[in-house]
Amino acid sequence: MRLYELVCAFRVQEGRDAAGIEAVKQILSDAEAVITSEDDMGDREFAYEVKKETRGRYRLFTVQLNQEKLPGIEEALKLHSEVLRFLFVLKEK
Repeated sequence: MRLYELVCAFRVQEGRDAAGIEAVKQILSDAEAVITSEDDMGDREFAYEVKKETRGRYRLFTVQLNQEKLPGIEEALKLHSEVLRFLFVLKEK
């Protein structure tokens, strides 16, 4: 298993960000990923409009997962309406 950092930008509307965070956690657990840490990075303005939104709530997840599961997780995140943007980065040990 490799260690990854996942940064997600969620919609800021009341309650929708919490639903998005729970959905990401469920997607990760369905892929047998282990969340080792989670950090709320707060709300930020986008440089340009993303899915008709100008602001997003950022969340950083540190995750251990099998690299074969990564494409499936990325596809599920692309299809989820509450996730505006995401980025996986392989974390150096």
